[in-house]
Amino acid sequence: MLFHFHGLRFDLPDEWADITDDLPQGSPPTLARSSGLGVIQFSIARYRKGANPNVTADDLRLLPADFFSRHSLNAGEAEETIGPVTTVGCVGIGTDETVAAWYLSNGYDIVLITYTSRGTDAHDTTAELGHVRKLLGTIDL
Repeated sequence: MLFHFHGLRFDLPDEWADITDDLPQGSPPTLARSSGLGVIQFSIARYRKGANPNVTADDLRLLPADFFSRHSLNAGEAEETIGPVTTVGCVGIGTDETVAAWYLSNGYDIVLITYTSRGTDAHDTTAELGHVRKLLGTIDL
């Protein structure tokens, strides 16, 4: 199902829903499953005017390491897709949480998509990470 969400379009995996209005004011756009372990959150930086930022895959490759360092987590193996929307990210597993971060760009805009799950239930977390990866493959900026 094509889902329009805060200026983005993507196929929303079954059972996921917008819970942003249920969170404290100022929370980022957030998706969750009613029976799920984690949430997907979006931070969107839109190009408005001025010099073309020309965001490249090389630019995006620098961002996940910084993200995981700031959150004191070890990053896993890098994941990358080059195309009209370039995606670079990875998954980190801590002692009591799983955190994934992907940076996307169309050359102008940058979107940070995170998946955070309390607990480390491998089966459920793996399934939800699969849902996020599927969403990433359909996103249109």
